[in-house]
Amino acid sequence: MSETVDDQRTVVTLSVGARIGATIALLLLIAAAYLLWSPIQLYPSEGFPIMCGSGASIPGDELGTAACGKVNEIRQWQAGAMGAAALVVAAGSVYAFGLRRNTEALIGSTGSATGDEATPAN
Repeated sequence: MSETVDDQRTVVTLSVGARIGATIALLLLIAAAYLLWSPIQLYPSEGFPIMCGSGASIPGDELGTAACGKVNEIRQWQAGAMGAAALVVAAGSVYAFGLRRNTEALIGSTGSATGDEATPAN
């Protein structure tokens, strides 16, 4: 007796290579967030450190604006490039390694009572 489509479901999961790529992409996103929100300080040879804000916020005083120049803009570009790299790695790993599709019997269906449902792959 064949099962109907209503008694089954398709589960889509990432393959092992795509999972590794997603993990690397997550680490790249964390690095991009660090670059964007970490404080920027300049240490001149003489004098006190100059607070330049972060990539997300410009310095609050006139000295910081004059001394820091385009450091904040450079940091924004670095964070953006790191975020773009994360997206490329995630999409490339899914494209290269693909997705896995498992067909499983629903709980309570006739196929699950006989024990012939699909076992999930690790």
